[in-house]
Amino acid sequence: MIKLYRQIENRWFGLPQKIRFLLVGGFNTMLAYLLFILFVEGIKIPYKISLIIQYILTVNISIFSMRHYVFRSAKNLKDEYFRAWGVYLFMLGFNYAVLFLLIDVGGLNVILSQGIYIIVSTVVTFLLHQNFSFRS
Repeated sequence: MIKLYRQIENRWFGLPQKIRFLLVGGFNTMLAYLLFILFVEGIKIPYKISLIIQYILTVNISIFSMRHYVFRSAKNLKDEYFRAWGVYLFMLGFNYAVLFLLIDVGGLNVILSQGIYIIVSTVVTFLLHQNFSFRS
């Protein structure tokens, strides 16, 4: 079983970093988006509270999967963890600002607004992680 995992891992790390980011980030983003939709539409929690709950539940998954499967980092876990959380707290503030503008000012649908944010934030998050959280 370990041999099979190593073979898969070798192929995985043969992919360009940006492709690995899109795949891992895509999974993490889809999980976060689905939880956001569940909270807003299914449970009827206001979007501002749903956003915080969703971040709390998904940020650690994202940090550890990005650290290993995208950036292959073996540096100090504590330092990288806090830097990555700093990135996500910054992105949470950015997310709030975008949603406020799109929903409260622009009158767009909550789910559509979060989808728009995700598209914009993908590039920003990659650059922040690459150059700050998990820099070489």
